[in-house]
Amino acid sequence: MFDWIISLGLAVTLSGLGVFAHSRTGTMRKDGRAHLVPWRGIMIGCVFGLFLILVHVANLLGVETGPENSPFGRF
Repeated sequence: MFDWIISLGLAVTLSGLGVFAHSRTGTMRKDGRAHLVPWRGIMIGCVFGLFLILVHVANLLGVETGPENSPFGRF
């Protein structure tokens, strides 16, 4: 049960951070200079983290993931 709480909590947190980073991407600061924080990179990192959480939740549901269970086999 604790795994579900952590996974869903991280998914909500990463989703919120990704939406916030998306809203800040391409904007300027109030003084006209560019942001020092790489918002586009943070947004891409959030999407990658959500993908990892999705795979983890699939494993919690009992779906076996990984190359050994792939229909193409291990290369």
